Amino acid sequence: MICMVYRRKRVNEGKIETARLYRGRYRLEGDAKLTEVPLHTSDKRVAQQRLEQIVRDKQMEQSGMIAPEAVRNAAQSPLEGHLVQYVADLRALNRDVQYVNELENRIRKLIHDCGWKLLRDITADSFQTWRAKKNRSPKTLNEYLGSISSFLSWMEKHERISKNPLKHVQKVQTNGKQVRPRRAFTDDEMRRLVIAAGPRKVLYLTAALTGLRRSELAELERDDIHFEAAKPFINVRASTTKNHKQAVIALHPDVKDEIALLVQQLSAGEKRIFAHLMPNMDRFRADLKAAGIEFINQKGLRADFHSLRHTLATNLARAGTAPRVAMEIMRHSDMRLTAKTYTDAGLLPIADAVLNLPSLVKPKVTSTQIGTQNLFRASHDQSGPVTKAASLFATDLFENQTVTSDKSAPDRLGHEKQKHGQNRIRTCEGKARRFTVRPLTSQGLLGVLKVSYNSSNESKLPGGYFHRKN
Repeated sequence: MICMVYRRKRVNEGKIETARLYRGRYRLEGDAKLTEVPLHTSDKRVAQQRLEQIVRDKQMEQSGMIAPEAVRNAAQSPLEGHLVQYVADLRALNRDVQYVNELENRIRKLIHDCGWKLLRDITADSFQTWRAKKNRSPKTLNEYLGSISSFLSWMEKHERISKNPLKHVQKVQTNGKQVRPRRAFTDDEMRRLVIAAGPRKVLYLTAALTGLRRSELAELERDDIHFEAAKPFINVRASTTKNHKQAVIALHPDVKDEIALLVQQLSAGEKRIFAHLMPNMDRFRADLKAAGIEFINQKGLRADFHSLRHTLATNLARAGTAPRVAMEIMRHSDMRLTAKTYTDAGLLPIADAVLNLPSLVKPKVTSTQIGTQNLFRASHDQSGPVTKAASLFATDLFENQTVTSDKSAPDRLGHEKQKHGQNRIRTCEGKARRFTVRPLTSQGLLGVLKVSYNSSNESKLPGGYFHRKN
């Protein structure tokens, strides 16, 4: 180990000049290079003591006996100062203004209510005690936990704390405890709503068929609509979306026609399409009343503007849309959010799904008649490729054949039973010709026949077929 104090020297106009203050130089075991530190003193003995203290602290840090210096310094700083730096960092990263303001307000309220002054005051017990006293919704309490956890994670990332003290605090269960549980609109309710909405018809249709949020609809401009594309779409700008990501949303024909008509009616200086159509809560509830729709039904479920987005998720599920596709249309980051939160299970065809289950008591009824779509070949070999000549030849046979159902003439119509009764061979008699029809496997092409004629003369057809003339 190297540990020494010194004063810098330099040559100035041929003379050696020595610095007034001492500096330290040390290298601990395992270090690859020397470390220099300023000691801020002109007394050599004081400089030696300070350097020894620095080396001693570094050795204790390596052994895990004390926290790193950055953590120790942060522990002595007021919590309010760390919060100011955290908020400034978020704004420098261009985070949403409303998001940053709400985050700052929640953290400040926790600092005040819990009496936190320094980092060491933040404990899981103090937060859980505060949470137990608050008569807030589970969603709100979880938002407070998320805000303070993000702040502490930032502190941990910047090496101001060794670990997040609230890392293992669990969220409050929210299932069945929503303060404002929403529902989706039924098809009949949507028809009545767009009729009663008057000029807001296009707004409600757009929300229900694109899933755009209220704030996104308010920022939608005429340049965001692309009618000229083969499949018209809306380009949702990243600056207007909740996750700050650009989105491309296909336009339903109903929406395309209504928006096109609205855009034609806008003046030349107007950019925002729905600037004058966005309803406040009172206006929306008046539209619901005019349509005969309850704002809160007997189950306590609300039908507000955001319910139009729930309506889209529910209709996607009813249409059998793949969950991954529905998640992309809804622009969710988690498939569970689409399936559980936004899909109204009360409108799903649950009863029909149960009724379509097979019976466990009655035997399954199957038809004895064999159609061309259910034919199976008697042999296990693969059929050859079907050429145009073979197809025309088989068609000619069907046009000239006469099939009889006379059971007394087995030579005219016979059946050969195969294993499990799945395969059959039919022998039919046509005009001056006799041929045998062998059914193919379901993996082959339907309607392909392998025909053999009972005659001495034989000629090979394309695709592996044989033609025998009578």
